[in-house]
Formats: sequence, C-alpha cells, structure tokens
Amino acid sequence: MIDYSKLPHHEVACLDIKSFYASVEAVDRGLDPLTTLLAVVGDNRPGSVVLAASPALKKQFGIRTGNRRYEIPSDPRIRIVNARMGMYLATSMAITKLLNQYVPSEAIHTYSVDESWIILDGTSHLHGTTFEAVQRIQADILIQHGLSSSAGIGPNKFIAKAVMDTIGKKTGIAECRYQDVPRLLWPQPVEDIWGIGSRLKKKLNSIGIYQLGDIAHYPLPKLQHKFGNLMGQQLYYHAWGVDGSPVFVDIKDEIRKGFSNGITLMRSYTYQEVSITILELTDHIASRMRQSHTATKTVTLSLGYSKDDGLKGFSRSKTLPEATNVAKPLYNTCMELLRSANARASIRNVHVGVSNLVPEEAIQVDLFSGPTIEKLQQLGATIDSIQARFGGSSIFRASSITSAGTFLGRSQKIGGHFE
Repeated sequence: MIDYSKLPHHEVACLDIKSFYASVEAVDRGLDPLTTLLAVVGDNRPGSVVLAASPALKKQFGIRTGNRRYEIPSDPRIRIVNARMGMYLATSMAITKLLNQYVPSEAIHTYSVDESWIILDGTSHLHGTTFEAVQRIQADILIQHGLSSSAGIGPNKFIAKAVMDTIGKKTGIAECRYQDVPRLLWPQPVEDIWGIGSRLKKKLNSIGIYQLGDIAHYPLPKLQHKFGNLMGQQLYYHAWGVDGSPVFVDIKDEIRKGFSNGITLMRSYTYQEVSITILELTDHIASRMRQSHTATKTVTLSLGYSKDDGLKGFSRSKTLPEATNVAKPLYNTCMELLRSANARASIRNVHVGVSNLVPEEAIQVDLFSGPTIEKLQQLGATIDSIQARFGGSSIFRASSITSAGTFLGRSQKIGGHFE
C-alpha cells in the first residue's frame, strides 16, 4: 500500500484539443468540427499518412491517425485536406496565450501542439475550484477558437493525463484524486494508459496483466526482473497513481538538457550520402545553440536502417574535449561516430542530438585553434542573422542542392509538413 499523505498534492489539469488538426481545418472552413467528415493528410500521394481524422470520420468510417490516404472511402461527404502546419502552430500558440491568462508561464507545460498540463495551485480565489477553472478554460477555447477539448484533473501529471485519456475524452472532463485511483483507473485496460504502447501491452498480457490494477497488485521485484529496474518501478508506482516528476516548468532547465534534430529520408541513403544530411543537421543544431547562448559537450548520432536490411538501429555518443556551438566540430564528431556504423546498410532515418549543455561563456579555445574557431563562430552568427531576417532558405551550403540534400525541402516545412 502507498501512503498518499506523504505525496505532493497539486492541482494539475491536463487539457487536450479533440482531433486538433482536423478541428482547426473544420473551423477555418466554417464547419462543425464534431460533425464534419474530414481527414488531414501529409500530401496528395495515395500512401500519404492520415495525420488527423475528425471525430465523425473516426466514428462512421473507422479512419484514424496513421491510416493511409488510400484507405479513406471514396465518399463525396468526406473532405480530404493537406496539412497546414503553420496554421496549427499559430492556433496552438494562441491557446497557450489563453492559458497564460489563468496561470503563469512556469505553470504551463506544453506536451504537444494539442495538449498541455496547467498547474492551478493557489488559484481558487481567482478562478474557483480546479474543476470550475477548467470548465471556464474549456468554454473560452470553444468560444474564441471553436474547438472542443477534453480534460483530466489530478494531484500530479500522470493521474491528470491518465484520467483524461480514459474518462475525460468520453465525458469532457474528469477528476481523480489519490483515493479514487482504485475505482477510476485500476479497471482501465493497460493499452489505454499513457506510456504503454503495443509492444509493452503484449509483454504485460503475456504475464497475465490486462488492467492497470493488475500492475498495482503484481510484485514489484517481479516487474523489475521482467522489465528492468527503472521501467518496472515506473509501471508499479504509476499504477498506484504515484508520479515523482516536477509539475512546474523551468524553461532554462529545459534548454540546458539539450537540442536534437532528425529526419526520415524519402529514400534509402548510402553511407556517403548521409554525410550531407548530417552536415545540414549539425548546422541547424549549432544555430539553435547560438540563439540560446549555450554550447555542448556531448554529441549523439542515431541512424535507422531500411527494414529490408533487418538491422537494429545505430546510436553512439561522444563527449568533446571542449564545449562548442560551431557546426564543424559537431559534424566531425558525427562522422567519427558514423565510422562505427554499418557502412553497407541502407539508411532511412538520421538523428543528431547534443546534450550536457553549458553557457556560451564556458567555451575555451587553445592558442592554435582559437583564431579558426572565432572565425567560424562569426560566420555562424552572420548566417543566423541573414536567415532570421530573410528566411531559413535565404542562405545555405552548396551541398544542399545535391540529390542527397534535404535542407531546401525541410526549410519550407513546419513539423515535417508544408505550411
């Protein structure tokens, strides 16, 4: 048994906009988001992925996110539209600004473009109970943006999201306190619980676990033996509604954790071709570090291979002798890591990340490399300035116009899709 009296008791609400992309498209067309049959797809190709389906399309035709365009029935009532990421991002930012009218920025944790946690500790004298405040927020979003939402309320982030996913999406809003976990959350199927995907569900089912309550009553040592110490503990304590993650957001701390950038390639790349993509990614990450006045000491390169190769993904990291926010050392490090990868494999995904960030002032250069590094920093700052003023594609490397270049295509997209 868990002694809930010793755990933090916050006022956390998890808010999710229903079928966000599809709903925004419907509203922009003067249509009802809940009754319109509408699908948002990546592009016009038959194999394009469905990024969002309206509630009515899900209910009547079973079309959901992840389906392919060719799977959508040929029905004149169904509207198929290409994604407009710029509009979705603008709407998401407007909703965040609305939330900021209720709580300060550090009490808003944006989980995705359509989902956020908000912390309402100490706001009862302004907005009433947490339940009443969330109702007001949902009403404001509906009135100002025409979008319906689901919400969950709890003493921590996990409970708030879990009760939203399992109950709030059916009722509009749901509340769960520690003492309510056995009654409200334990009967829920494990696959409906945040953090449990299809693979983990199969493993849980294989040992007789089908509901969240089954995890709560499974011996912790056995869970740790089966799933590892960390995952076993997380499964067990989440099943009891325990979540030790901080509820307030330190934006500077989030930046200090690191940056990353990756791309799924439109075709298989060779070992030689992927070097161009790596150069483009390191350019982008170096720019982000300069903008945040940070530098990295650890670089990670990850690759995903073609399914036809039957190989596991590749991921290696290296800690640099000195911190940097210049693209060339990042690129050189990634190429060194690349030499450990399978040179004959077909590469379909590339990801570069930097972590262990320090303030820009911590960059140290030696007598020999100093002048070169300073020139590269000045060049990078100049490129940053030009791109900020004239757009991301206003200046770029010549290698990006080769058949292996991806920069020009990515620079015209938001979230991997055209605006």
